[in-house]
Amino acid sequence: MSSANCGCRTTNEISAFTALLAPFDLAGTVVTADALHTQREHAKWLVEVKKAHYLLVVKGNQPKLHAAIKALPWKDVTARRYDRERGHGRRETRSVRTLTVTGLGLDFPHVVQAVKILRHRTDLKTGKVTRQTVYAIRPGRSGVSRRCTT
Repeated sequence: MSSANCGCRTTNEISAFTALLAPFDLAGTVVTADALHTQREHAKWLVEVKKAHYLLVVKGNQPKLHAAIKALPWKDVTARRYDRERGHGRRETRSVRTLTVTGLGLDFPHVVQAVKILRHRTDLKTGKVTRQTVYAIRPGRSGVSRRCTT
């Protein structure tokens, strides 16, 4: 989906977010969005108006939130999920940790869990190895059945 599809008069992706998703029944759906849409108003609208859930990436455009999530006690999380894939000319290993953050002072609407994804990628042609850490947040879970990605 894009802002061009919603009939919006704005080219600003942030302000087009609600107009783009408004026509859809999102109740029970998980809406995933990149860091640009990790906005407090978007989270409130999704949960309170559309009765949806979100999985939002947290990066430097939300510096206080990013710093708070990065500083969480990730080393104390013993349960991890590992995924290994090979394709697109690379080998990738992902380690995923989730942490319940209720009561830990994260200032974001409806947030209940934080996610830390650590990716190790090896370019099979050059042998170059890269490492990337991605953080995300999500509200509480209750019978999610569908998914919508923006």
